[in-house]
Amino acid sequence: MISRAEVEKLLEIQAAEPSVLSLYLFVPMDPDARRGLPARAGELFELAARGGNGPGAVQVREEDRQAVRRLLEGHARDWLGHTVAIFISAQPHLTETIALPCQLPERAVLATRPHVRPLLVALQRCPAYLVAVIDQHHAWLLRVTGEQIDTVARSEMVIPAADSVRSYVRSQGFGGWYGLESYRVHERIIQLARHHYHDTAAIIEQATRANGKQLLVVGGHEQTIPQFLAALPQAMRDRVAGSFIADPHTLTPARVRALAGPVIGTWVSEREQRLVSQFWLEPPSQLVAMGLEPCLTAVNQHAAALLVVPVGGLVPGFSCTRCGALSSTGESCPDGPAAARAVPDLFEEMVVRTLNDSGQVEAVRDPPGEVAARLRFPPAEPE
Repeated sequence: MISRAEVEKLLEIQAAEPSVLSLYLFVPMDPDARRGLPARAGELFELAARGGNGPGAVQVREEDRQAVRRLLEGHARDWLGHTVAIFISAQPHLTETIALPCQLPERAVLATRPHVRPLLVALQRCPAYLVAVIDQHHAWLLRVTGEQIDTVARSEMVIPAADSVRSYVRSQGFGGWYGLESYRVHERIIQLARHHYHDTAAIIEQATRANGKQLLVVGGHEQTIPQFLAALPQAMRDRVAGSFIADPHTLTPARVRALAGPVIGTWVSEREQRLVSQFWLEPPSQLVAMGLEPCLTAVNQHAAALLVVPVGGLVPGFSCTRCGALSSTGESCPDGPAAARAVPDLFEEMVVRTLNDSGQVEAVRDPPGEVAARLRFPPAEPE
């Protein structure tokens, strides 16, 4: 499973020339289809060019082609049903593969550093998350990372026997009226259940402190889930992506993942829709940019607090080798066209610049104006 630390490590790699090959390839389950993977990689290599499909294409070295072929022949079975990211470079030396938790668009990019935008998309759209499966007496906490499921903790509330509960609530001189005694026993069990829920919440909080803030899915009986959610602190409740109804005692880890996965998918989709709607519904403002050129201006002036880019697609452009300014034509660079260096994907460059400026990046299927940004301050008009 990809982590943000791995993305940051890849971003530290920089070559003098566009010699870093990044390949994103889906590995099918069908053996006959897998035999065609080298040919499919070759098709993507033909599109791997500085500036996308435009002129000035940089050919993938034969050594890199053979290295990809060897990796596919030796490890394709390890990536069945996944998109695999392959990074290869001779200078600096790099050979790394990462199986992604969800299927992403295929592409090959040849640049001066690894192409990481799909990795960030995978982190956003297929996050690791926690699942709390709970009833009034038991709780299981699991962590789902891609297809891996780990049990973080489990607990069991010890319910006193009926006689001991009755002796606990009976006071001196109590007449033994059954209705009142039954009510008190019931209230005592409810109190114990509340302690059980609070203890489970404390375990979840401890797990999130150890692994960073993660989404939470809650599973259990229909009447148990709202009781447990009510016992959660507000900060933890805000991280709940949703819930599913099931009998905890019949669940296996694989079944938990099968039930929780669609809950996470719905949460990601709804969050994406809310984000896009906010841009369309927001009144015109100097603190919102929509479209490639306005967003390029904002990124060049370090004004982008939030950048919204598409999940797929490559947009070729240029980056100034002196001042670093990004442009779509190479003619608007302050240092002149001679200093402009072709880059295969302007979206990638904008994402990396925004992250370096401590901004936030979100990938959606259909961003407003192809690309949009929320700004820290109104950018100055480009000269």
